[in-house]
Amino acid sequence: MTSIFAVLTALLLAPCEAAPAKDQCVICHATMGDAHQAILKSFSRDIHREVGLSCSSCHGGDSSSDDPGKAMSAEEGFIGAPTKAETPKFCGKCHSDPATMKKYNPSLPVDQEVKYFTSIHGKRLQAGDAKVAVCTNCHTAHSIRPAKDPSSTVYSKNIPQTCGKCHSDAKLMASYKLPADQVAKYTGSVHGRALLEKGDTAAPVCNTCHGNHGAVPPGVENIGHVCGMCHAHNEEFFEAGPMAKAWKKRKFHICATCHDHHDIKHPTSELLSTGDGICRKCHPSDSRQVKAAGIMKAKLDEISDSYLAAEKSIQAAEEKGLDMAEARDLWDGARMSLFQSKTSVHTFRPEKVAEAASPGIEATLKARRSADEAVREFGQRRVGLGIASLFLTLLALGLYLKVRDLESGQS
Repeated sequence: MTSIFAVLTALLLAPCEAAPAKDQCVICHATMGDAHQAILKSFSRDIHREVGLSCSSCHGGDSSSDDPGKAMSAEEGFIGAPTKAETPKFCGKCHSDPATMKKYNPSLPVDQEVKYFTSIHGKRLQAGDAKVAVCTNCHTAHSIRPAKDPSSTVYSKNIPQTCGKCHSDAKLMASYKLPADQVAKYTGSVHGRALLEKGDTAAPVCNTCHGNHGAVPPGVENIGHVCGMCHAHNEEFFEAGPMAKAWKKRKFHICATCHDHHDIKHPTSELLSTGDGICRKCHPSDSRQVKAAGIMKAKLDEISDSYLAAEKSIQAAEEKGLDMAEARDLWDGARMSLFQSKTSVHTFRPEKVAEAASPGIEATLKARRSADEAVREFGQRRVGLGIASLFLTLLALGLYLKVRDLESGQS
């Protein structure tokens, strides 16, 4: 039975362009137990096999020889399984070689290994820490798929789980004095819900902020730039505003101080509440800063309420079959004003928030008036139609009775 499986496995893996017609690595390892057979099964879908590479492409040796001594001899360049410390350079034989990568996938960068050794993982590995992640911890060893493949360990939706293999391990993280709740927090965050619940693969995930191979925790000096990769205007407004210098002097994290790190929630105007808003963490209730926050909150609430009211009016009109194209254009345009007014909060200037919100408030009020007027006219037309219908019905009834009387008299 084992020999039959070996033959079938060999046939399964045979179509590799660069692999020998009879890959003795496959034939031999297929007879060596479940663990080896699992590797062969995994490798059958590996991207390296799909581009024509075989076992010996990475591990060396002579895969055409059925003599284990010759096949795995030093003379034949046999390397075998690398240690964890050897893995980055082992993968780098190809992935750091421009000529090799140009042959198989020119779009892949060739600096992953160099970047890895600038990361916390790489630096600790060089210092002798064998517990840190290397290439195979994230990409696996024999079932590597392209990052765009949903089955890949580094596909966007799978990255939290991949990073969580280590970073959710409480015992492992305790040895580094790190928390193990980052993935749990991320899952419930505005970013995590967008990715994992709504399927938005453009949403930020671990490597968006921390990097891929050069993974380094964002520090006080650069966390604003990291968030600014997506939230460019927020960073721009903050850096030009009155808070930037004071925060840097106190070594506050520019974005995370208000929005947190991994458990970032959807921001609402309640962050600016004069009661228990975020500004109260530092400023007393009677301070000008908290008063400014209250003014900004009121303006955000005004445009939000106006936006929602206009939407409700437009929907009510459309449900009656009325053409609301012009009103909906106004409403759609107000959405940008709503976003801009929220972004303008990072200037910490109420007048800037009001300036951004005013066009949207005006547009939504106009859209709402248009929709409400259309509904009123529709109602008036229905009343008029009802009266006209009643008049015509009575007229028809009168004519009918008159005709009947005439016919009755003639008979």
